[in-house]
Amino acid sequence: MIHLDPRFTAIISVLFIAMGLYNCYIGQKRMRLMRARGDKTAWYKQVGILTGIEYSLLGVVLLLNLGISTGFFPESMAAIVVPLYTIVLLLAAAVLLLILLQTLAASRRRSRRTSTPVHQPIVSEEPEQQKLTAEQLAIQIRHRRERRKKAAAARRRQSGKA
Repeated sequence: MIHLDPRFTAIISVLFIAMGLYNCYIGQKRMRLMRARGDKTAWYKQVGILTGIEYSLLGVVLLLNLGISTGFFPESMAAIVVPLYTIVLLLAAAVLLLILLQTLAASRRRSRRTSTPVHQPIVSEEPEQQKLTAEQLAIQIRHRRERRKKAAAARRRQSGKA
């Protein structure tokens, strides 16, 4: 176990617990906002809440380490405290892994969303656009095709493949 100055360890553990409570509070506010918009997400998919749990668990680990290293816990409780310390440390590692997985999944969703545009059928709800002549429809299709070609060329230039 790491043996640091007990005062420093106590201050750091209190800071970790305070940051954990703050992140949980912010995460719950975001969850309420998302639910108000109609998004249904589980609490374990909210990175702010997971980060708050992680910080709080690390604060508890530091407090248990402080208690073990300073002799706060009697020798008779060592059979309970040391496994509890190990379990809380493993839980903190599991939550950290979950945060990393959520972050990677979110970045993949963002990159997939930006790299592949969603192709939706072109259906106009305006009645005057549905009354186009064949010539106007052909012009519209040609303009659309030209815009797509220009956009593809711009993407190639931007990626350096042009």
